[in-house]
This record gives sequence, C-alpha cells and structure tokens, in this order.
Amino acid sequence: MNVKDMLNQLDYLYNTGDLKEAERRLDSWLEQALQTRNYAAALTFYNEMEGLYRTTGRSRQAADISDKALQLIEIMGLKNTVHHATTLLNGATANRWAQNLDKALDMYHQAADIYRSLDLKNSYVMASLYNNISHIYQQQNNHEKALDSLQTALNLVSNMEDSASEIATTKVAMSLSYMALGNMNAAKEAINAALAYYESDEGQSDGHYGSALSAMGEYYWRCEDYDNAIMTYEKALKVTRSRFGESDGCKVITRNMDIVRKEMEEKQQKG
Repeated sequence: MNVKDMLNQLDYLYNTGDLKEAERRLDSWLEQALQTRNYAAALTFYNEMEGLYRTTGRSRQAADISDKALQLIEIMGLKNTVHHATTLLNGATANRWAQNLDKALDMYHQAADIYRSLDLKNSYVMASLYNNISHIYQQQNNHEKALDSLQTALNLVSNMEDSASEIATTKVAMSLSYMALGNMNAAKEAINAALAYYESDEGQSDGHYGSALSAMGEYYWRCEDYDNAIMTYEKALKVTRSRFGESDGCKVITRNMDIVRKEMEEKQQKG
C-alpha cells in the first residue's frame, strides 16, 4: 500500500473537482488498510476523509470519523504524542463545525495539554490552537474568555519571525469580541492595526484582507455611520470575491449590507 501515491491521486481528484471519486477511493483504501491492520495508513485516510466530509458539508459524519481516528490512536499506542494532538485538533474542528461546541473545546484543551507536555507551549501550532479556542468562546458569546485566548495567541505570534499575517488575523478576531462587549475604542484600535498590514504591499494579497474590511464595516455599523459601513462592506465584498469567488463569505457580507441599508432607511424615515 503506497500511501504517498494514493495521496497524490487524491490531490489530483480534489484539483479536478471529482470529490465523489475521491470519496470512493478513500472508502476502499480505508477498508483495505483496516483489514490488513495497516493502522498508520488507516489513520491517514481517516484524517483525509474527515476533511472531505467537512468540505462537503457533512459535519456530523466528520465528527464521527474523528472519534474512530482517536480510537485508532489508542490501538497504535500513540496517546499523548504529536499524532494524538493533531488528531484531537482535527476532531475539535469537525465538532465545532457540527456545533458540538463543548466537545470541541474539550478536545482543544486536551491537545494543548499534550503540546505543553512535549515542550511545544511556545510553538506556532499552540498559537493557532488558542485562536481556535477563541472561535468557540465567540460562538458561545463568551467574549471575555475569547479575548483571553486571543491575547495568549497574540503574545505567542508576536515573538515569532514573519508573523505579521498571524498578528493581523488575531487582531481582527479581537476586534469582534471588543465590539460584542461594547468596547468600541479597543475594537477600532485592533482593526486599524490589522488594516495597516493588509493595506501594505505585503498584506494586500493576504486572503484575510476581506475579513478585516468586513470587521471595519461592522464597526461603522455599530457606530451608526451607515455611509462608511456600506462603503467598507462594498470594498470587503470586492476583495473577498476577487480571492474566493462567490463564497459563503460574500453572502454574509451582502446580507450585512442589506441590513445596514434597511436600518439606515428606517432611521431616515423616523427623521
């Protein structure tokens, strides 16, 4: 079983958009790996299948696959290794998409404990983990804890080389929690710091530029500066569309613009 060759086949199928064939082959390879007790290959295929399920909107199936991958970690004697932490991270992401937020949070914390035990507490992957934890807290409307996690992530990436993109992404996320808590001054400062990077020569091609503009649009909206809100959302939509086409992100931005326009019209009618 040449796993590298199989992964190359999957990459080709992903690139050509033939996800049904990719899934068919994954199912076949996984069954073969399990039958021959090639557990290393099976773990790889579980992780691939989990990602494929998430991509195709089957979050619950992805979460179920993550449980099977973790059972395999136990069988292989890989508990508390980097492989265990990586599998936990994948599973946490799958469960977050499936709205199993408490389970996802627990899995992220388990992964963090493993990274600490492996002396990786100051690593990039640890910073990414804290960012992911903050997303769950934001979904739970627990913005104080979200900011604590984001500040930890920011402290870590600020000490790393070539981390301007990660710093900007973290500050955009912080701005959203600041706005939710009504701390508009801190929100504006965080967004401006992020936009300083995204509007630089280095940052303009960054895929997160549209998210930063969208956050600024929300800031103006919350301040009832409707003209600037609409103008900024329009720019966010243009940037996002240029990067990702007609994505879900575009739909969210368009929906927010519609809400702003309706709110502005209602205010004008009331005088």
